[in-house]
Parts: sequence; structure tokens; C-alpha cells
Amino acid sequence: MKKWICIIGSAVMILCLSGCENNEVESNAFPLALGIAAEQDGGFHMYIAYPDLEDPDAAEQAISKDAFWDESLEDLTEGTDLMSKVSSRNVDMNHLKVLILDGRMLDDGANTDCLIRFFVEKKDVAWNAYVLLTDGEMEDLFSEETQLNSCLGIYLEDLLEGWDHLKAGSLITVGDLISQYYNRNEMLLIPVVSIDESQPVVERFAVVSDLSVIQERSMEEVFDSARSLILFEE
Repeated sequence: MKKWICIIGSAVMILCLSGCENNEVESNAFPLALGIAAEQDGGFHMYIAYPDLEDPDAAEQAISKDAFWDESLEDLTEGTDLMSKVSSRNVDMNHLKVLILDGRMLDDGANTDCLIRFFVEKKDVAWNAYVLLTDGEMEDLFSEETQLNSCLGIYLEDLLEGWDHLKAGSLITVGDLISQYYNRNEMLLIPVVSIDESQPVVERFAVVSDLSVIQERSMEEVFDSARSLILFEE
């Protein structure tokens, strides 16, 4: 987490010292968490959580508080451009830490096509962001009601990387998802995040084959079968 304090903190200081109107702190957004849900009647809903650089303490505590944006979309590729337009913010997705999807984004082939196209066409989106699923309401995650001591993206990154038994590279990233879209040659275990007492928690994994969720497994089941799945350190 410290490296992201330095990165975002440095960005804040640079922008503050620049004195350029177009580079004022409040005109920039650095999303760390991105949520994408399929809507019942078609289209998508995009959720973004980014450090609140307008907070008076942003320079000292750049990742302590989120600001949020969300919108319904017909085309995912319009999402960040629309956010920039309606909020007058320059959106930089290079620091994205987590992508959260609802199950319908993988269960429907057309939705998956749109998702992959978004990441392929948006050249500034980090492909090393971790992928999670949620079966709850996305707005519950992207909410000021969550009780966190850091931004959502950093909180979830720390949660995932805090599993000491995991082998390096075993957590699924956006790049892995894109690879499987084209190759369809591996089974993926993707953490499922939900809200419990106003905090995000991971208590189970989704088993994904051919980019479709085929079953779920508890954390205990995954840990018990770690050796056969070749996911964990000896």
C-alpha cells in the first residue's frame, strides 16, 4: 500500500506545484476500483471509485477517502469519456487496482465481448488489476457507507495480497481474463466479494470455465484442495 501512497501523493504534489489551470488537482481522477454490471433491460452500469483529491488532507492522506462516480451506458467504451465530460475531470486509469464484475458480465457472451473490447480499446487501463466477482448489489461496494480505512481499490488489493499461502501470479488479473477470452484453455478461480457489516469481504471463489461461472467453492474448500490445484506454496 505504501507504494501507492507515494504514487498518488506525488501526483497530488506535482499538480499542486504546477500552477497550471488545466492541471489543477480537482480536475484529475485516478480510479483505483472499477465496477461493471449488466443491467436487466440491456446495457451496462459502470462504477468508479477514486481518491478524493479535493479533500483538504489529500496531499498527506491521498488514499484515505474515495470519491465515486457511476452511470448507465449502452457502450462501455464511452464510460471514462462520459465521466470526463460530465465531471470536467481528466480520468487516468493507469493506476487501476481492482475490477469488480457482476456474474452476468461473464454468463452472457455478448456482455463478455463488450467487456474485453473495452479493455483492448482503452489503452490507458491497467491490465494488471485484479479481477473479482460480486453477486450482491454493486452500489453497496461503491458507497460512502462502507467503513474502510483506505480507498476501496487499495483495501481490496491488500486483502487479496494478504493471503500468505497464495503463489505469486495465482490471482486473476484483467490480462488473464483477456487471455482466456481468446484461448479458453484454463479454469479460473475468481474471488467473490460481498459486503458484511459495511466492509467488503471475500468468503468464496467462483469457478470459471470457458469464461462462464460453473460453480462456487468456499475459501475452506479452495485452501484444502490447494495442492491439487497448484495454486499455493508448499
